Amino acid sequence: MELEYWDKNPFKATTKAFTPEFHFKPIANNKTRKFYEFILIDSNSVSIKHFKDPNDPLLNTHSTIQILKVLQPRHFGTNLNEYKIFFEPFDPIGYTYWDYMDVWTKFF
Repeated sequence: MELEYWDKNPFKATTKAFTPEFHFKPIANNKTRKFYEFILIDSNSVSIKHFKDPNDPLLNTHSTIQILKVLQPRHFGTNLNEYKIFFEPFDPIGYTYWDYMDVWTKFF
């Protein structure tokens, strides 16, 4: 890690390099970690349980994830660029096959 980004506290180090809610180089400002997590939940691909810090309920100390299934291109129909709409309101309103593929490298 570059010296100007290094910090003993990893949370501080990441805030120097990434914008809030991002733990990777963002493609679009509204495609956050929560967006990718929501794709996995919406598609019933995973079951996630977050564990909170008793001193700071806004901070997740760790999570457990059970992979339930991995969708294939055929699950998205003939147009892989067509949006599947989320079952609950969200911004963006849905995701494509390509967003789903990105989940597996950007969420974990």
